Amino acid sequence: MWSSKMPDVIVNTPTAYQQYRGMLEVKHEEEGLCWFWAYPSLMPWPLPVVWLYTPVVGNKQWPGDLWGIDKNGDFLVIECKQCKRRDDPFRDFLAFHSQGRAELSASHWQEKFPRHLRAELAFPEAISKRPANKTDGILPRSNKRSHIRRWPQLAHIIGMGIRAPQYRTLAVNYLQTRAALNDPTPYYLALMIVSDARASVLSERAIASGRALQRMVGPDHVRVITVRATVLVRDQVRITAEQAHFV
Repeated sequence: MWSSKMPDVIVNTPTAYQQYRGMLEVKHEEEGLCWFWAYPSLMPWPLPVVWLYTPVVGNKQWPGDLWGIDKNGDFLVIECKQCKRRDDPFRDFLAFHSQGRAELSASHWQEKFPRHLRAELAFPEAISKRPANKTDGILPRSNKRSHIRRWPQLAHIIGMGIRAPQYRTLAVNYLQTRAALNDPTPYYLALMIVSDARASVLSERAIASGRALQRMVGPDHVRVITVRATVLVRDQVRITAEQAHFV
């Protein structure tokens, strides 16, 4: 596997982690999604990316934890796991993927995205609590949004970002590009949160699943991203991400 280092992002240390030093062991993997929602440029990808949607946890129709689209109209479907748990980030993709599937079409998202964005913007902040059993929206929202609430600086950045007119404009334009290209094969990415530099990123089971997925969609369409958050001093955390390809 090869990797290429991307620029760092430095943010305020959340209250919950101010006693930590070194690499953070986050309380929930959804926190990693918040890092990328706040800073799309953190994603080690050659083209600009717009995030569209974080599925509701346990929704079998929507595997992955984060769906995005790049300037070329390619979907990035991302499953986030913590390396320490040894979970398989590719397993659900194997059961999900098939050419011509409605969820992979631009037309499906041209209806879905505006509806969920409207639901998200109906509330004043990204951390605003929603009524019981109301799951429409685009941002991470498991456990009543407790994980995004843990990073208040990022929640503010995310809220401002999705309210900016260019956010919706870019998403719509990228979906139009995808439609014009007849819905190319998506990229399936494992986003692995590293909390111990000595630990392996993927388990043997995950590697086997990744290789099986490569046989389905092509070697270049299965990627691994590692991300880590390191406490520099009491009030600062550096977040870095790297991309690695299977050989």
